[in-house]
Amino acid sequence: MTIKRYTATKDNVISTAFKENLSNRATTSNMGASDVLELFSIFGQSNSSSLERSRIIAQFPVSSISQDRDNEIIPASGSVNFIVRIGNAEHGQTTPSNFTLSLHPLVQTWDEGRGLDMESYLDSDASNWLSRSVGAAWSNTGSSFINTGLVSNNPIPMHYTQTFPVGIEDVEMDVTGLVEEWIKSYKSNYVQASGAISFSDSSQPENNSWVIIRGYGAQEKKFIFTHRHETTGSSTTNTIYVVTGSVGGGIPETISNLRDSILSNYAGVITASIDGYNLRLTQVTGGFAGNLALSQSNTQTYFTALSSSFAGGQGLENCGVLLKLSGAYEDSSLEKSFYTKKLFSRTSEYFFKRPVIEARWDDSIKDDRSNIIRSSSLATAAENLNNIYLYNKRRTGYMNIPNTGSNLVVQFIPSSSETAVTVTHNGVAQTYVTASKVSTGIYKATFAYSGSETTLRDVWKRHDYTAPDSHVYTGLYTGSAFTISNDKTYTAYDIPNYLVNITNLKKHYGSNETATFRVYTRNKNWKPNIYTVATQTAPIDTIRDAYYKVRRVADDLTIINFSTGSSPYYSALSYDASGSYFDLDMSILEPNYLYEISFLYKDGNNYIEQKERFKFRVDQ
Repeated sequence: MTIKRYTATKDNVISTAFKENLSNRATTSNMGASDVLELFSIFGQSNSSSLERSRIIAQFPVSSISQDRDNEIIPASGSVNFIVRIGNAEHGQTTPSNFTLSLHPLVQTWDEGRGLDMESYLDSDASNWLSRSVGAAWSNTGSSFINTGLVSNNPIPMHYTQTFPVGIEDVEMDVTGLVEEWIKSYKSNYVQASGAISFSDSSQPENNSWVIIRGYGAQEKKFIFTHRHETTGSSTTNTIYVVTGSVGGGIPETISNLRDSILSNYAGVITASIDGYNLRLTQVTGGFAGNLALSQSNTQTYFTALSSSFAGGQGLENCGVLLKLSGAYEDSSLEKSFYTKKLFSRTSEYFFKRPVIEARWDDSIKDDRSNIIRSSSLATAAENLNNIYLYNKRRTGYMNIPNTGSNLVVQFIPSSSETAVTVTHNGVAQTYVTASKVSTGIYKATFAYSGSETTLRDVWKRHDYTAPDSHVYTGLYTGSAFTISNDKTYTAYDIPNYLVNITNLKKHYGSNETATFRVYTRNKNWKPNIYTVATQTAPIDTIRDAYYKVRRVADDLTIINFSTGSSPYYSALSYDASGSYFDLDMSILEPNYLYEISFLYKDGNNYIEQKERFKFRVDQ
């Protein structure tokens, strides 16, 4: 199973569109219960410079993603990609073309609302263009999302884009970094971002100079250094005055006054502490987003350093995402309308068009135990490598071998001796190969062999470090002998032609079932004689690079495509001594439909699709 889908838990459309009278705007309207989502930018409808916009906000169940990772259903960070997918909704209105959409992480929580009306905008509810929930405004009108002008120190991209040449394409954006930051925050593995204002030890801030702190959860604050007798003060315009100059008593007092003002205005948001001539600021909430930006009125020498943005934060609260037309496609600078791109919502009747985060990874097992080859100068170093696996399946299922960690090693012993042969591992000749854990209870060792032995046994051991540089090994398992053969070399151009069959295919599968399909492959050019047919089973031809595709028969909709384009190869087939196989999670398929599996294999630089098709139905 190399694909898992997580449907959005809420979504909504927020808009500044004019209502029917072309006077009042829909800024308080809500469309949280609609089965369609809409993006547009309309220029010049009410007057020559008027602008109307709509945006989409959506949130996905990161708790489910994190739980599946804990249960090893999806792999660790770095081995999986997360893709936001939303299906295009065809409609009878004009659809724009040649435009770009942007996806931004939201940094404030919001309510979905119950609005339906996307024509007259009569349903008022929160969230909307002005508010994120009843009685709670967005910090930035139109939704509070990460702005690269405020957050410059970040571990992931601040926004993601996709271009739509035709306009009717589905949304498909890789947001792997964003999801990983969400998971960190959900599991409380976050780090608070911090910044600093470092004062000169010889000069005070000039009168009416200032520092601004900008953030999402709190309004922008300007701290103005004013030469006064009072300790602090504020105006109705939210300007904070800090006493400075010779009357105030000196630089330490100025730093102390600024600290007190920041603590007062950002209570529960920022902590501030004085370290000599440094005022150190730290976010109360963990994560890089909401990182507050700092700026100043000039570059006077009273600051030796000023962080332009809080930095060092990790993690991001899952508030969802904003999807909008990018830059000039939304802001009317092109003096052109982009009306209207429609997508399906999470409540749509179209199962495969709903907004999802799709986890994709490659967990294919390439077990060469039945086809170990001797290294040849005719092949590349990578082509000479062999993979051999250990499957630790006990009475209760697959489980990790205790106390091995990175200390699981493998030796290769000839049948005629107990002395391990030398193999090549990671480009180094050695007698021990370090094995790696693939998944729970499954381990892999990779090696190349150029010796003269024709059979070898794999001996798995644990390297016990009883002392520094000690070499004590505990035997764990010895595999059966496998044959070393020379790879084939042809004197004529060979065109492979395979016969493919799923040997364990059923007519029906349950929607909560995960099925393992066993794929038998044989070269059609195999020509047995009568004795061979009577005494032997047909041979299995292992195809090292093969892929599967799943499509719905009723409308020819591709559900899982051949993943030949780029890593991860999420539809790659595994293989072992019994042939090829793959797992399929039936929960990603809509019940009560007939589906079809087809196969494709790689021959050199060419991809060849098989003609065979295998049908099955998914029941509720």
